[in-house]
Amino acid sequence: MNSSPIPDLKIDPEFTELIQVRNEQYFDELKENIFDHGCTEPIYLWNNTIIDGHLRYKICKTWNISFNTQQILFENRNKALSFICQEQLKRTDLTGEYKKYLIGRLSRAEMGTIKQAGGHKSIRKTDIARAIGTDFNFGYSTVIKYESYSYAVDDIKRKSSEIANRILYDNLRVSHENVIELSRLPIEDINGLKRLLDSGSIDRIGYSQLRHELRWQRLPTGKPDERRLKREKLSAEAGIKQMPVTDPDAELESLKFTIPSWSNTISRTMKLTDFTSTSVKARNEVKIQLSDLTKKIAILLSQLEEDDSYD
Repeated sequence: MNSSPIPDLKIDPEFTELIQVRNEQYFDELKENIFDHGCTEPIYLWNNTIIDGHLRYKICKTWNISFNTQQILFENRNKALSFICQEQLKRTDLTGEYKKYLIGRLSRAEMGTIKQAGGHKSIRKTDIARAIGTDFNFGYSTVIKYESYSYAVDDIKRKSSEIANRILYDNLRVSHENVIELSRLPIEDINGLKRLLDSGSIDRIGYSQLRHELRWQRLPTGKPDERRLKREKLSAEAGIKQMPVTDPDAELESLKFTIPSWSNTISRTMKLTDFTSTSVKARNEVKIQLSDLTKKIAILLSQLEEDDSYD
């Protein structure tokens, strides 16, 4: 143990959120190693802020064990964020979601560095994404997709760090598209989702299912529907005895958030499929399904237009 006081180093929350928490076994083994051999690896700093070695610092600080530090010079904060992302991406224990998040944050940091430098207008986001994709065996479009994913996770994190961490640590199964949709939910819906998760009702999120669950349990779901409230008030004033309130818009709301995924799938199919090489059987099967879907869409549109005349 060390008799001299351990220096206080700065810990930046934005830096630590890029670090997937190690499991208990790793922490115990690291602690035992430091007890036996001392802290042999330095703690890396940028402007007296830890960028690598948070666990080593925690152990040494708790047990008053001396350590060395090494300053790394970065020209700006985005360079420091990029460094942390790249170091974390070397780990073999990352969850799939955390890896996606880190690649997205790396892309943002690299793009931020270019913008801060001023100039370099010839460097596009696709150029940065292509370079990152080459390093991690992804196409540039996947890197751009992960960047939007990282923004969505950060939006969720601002409303509920618990839900964001459940997603990142693979404790809650959510598709990429639904993470984007979740990030757009108001705080009232996020609070409702937390109660659903705590109740054990769900362990995965399909967006239409989520909207249905939130309404069924009558949890807050943002601003009330003014037309629905008006209809309920008129019915009450007329002395009509009402059954427990259900939201008449629930199914349409679910459909509204499902349709974009159909549209994206169709667009992707048109873009990626070489139709000249597909079989007649496969084409005919899809044509039958699309024909049936087209008829149902026409009927639904007709009902929606007819019902508009009564509003």
